Amino acid sequence: MEWLITDDGKYRIESLSAATFPGALRVITESFCQDESVSIGTEVNKNPVAAEELLELCADAALDGVSLVAVAIDSGEVVSVAFNKIQVATSDSSEKPFFEIFAEERCTQPSSRALIEWMAEVDGKCNFFEKYNVDCSLEIMFLATLREHRHQKLGRILCSTSIDLAKRLKNGPVSQMSVQDLGPKYSNMAARKPINKVPKICQALWTSEPTQKIGKVLNFEVGIRVSFNDFYYKGKSFGERLGKEVFAEAAAIRLD
Repeated sequence: MEWLITDDGKYRIESLSAATFPGALRVITESFCQDESVSIGTEVNKNPVAAEELLELCADAALDGVSLVAVAIDSGEVVSVAFNKIQVATSDSSEKPFFEIFAEERCTQPSSRALIEWMAEVDGKCNFFEKYNVDCSLEIMFLATLREHRHQKLGRILCSTSIDLAKRLKNGPVSQMSVQDLGPKYSNMAARKPINKVPKICQALWTSEPTQKIGKVLNFEVGIRVSFNDFYYKGKSFGERLGKEVFAEAAAIRLD
């Protein structure tokens, strides 16, 4: 599904599909896994196997049918992606959230497990389900743009479109992805059961100044702000590896 053409006519925003899925994974491999603050903090940027496990997380999220890509019109290349995930509130305190389960069951590498556990921990510190009294959200999980296509506002456009997509879900799915659409590498993944809940909020973990600016422009409400100096991997703080103090924000916006 095509959502829009950017004002400069250079990019097309569309729902993730079987055709664009390989390009979207390339963006995650080359950009998110190398440049993202948490990827550096947990040394995913130095561990190709850990990066592959994050791609499996992306494949899993793709099955929710709510992820988006930006495609360069002149080349047809996927240059930016928002891998989004439908999150459903756990029914009781003993039930683990999705990220925790994925880290435990499907991560063999300490780096990828540390990154996903960090996401689960910060999500847990600011329980948006309780804060907004809702049972379902759309989480902008991984947002990334190829280096040569940055500073084109693609991240902001993808986030804004993600909000629009989340609002439309009350009328039913807007896009669908099957295990077959993911290609042979992920053919053994379990088929996704239909989600019978509709997101009431959109949430994200903004892990850099640029994404925090996106959140501010789009009127996300910051629930908690944490320093990467307070999180450690192999005895070294994330901030130490980044070489500076960096903050992350957990933020959300109600879908009215």
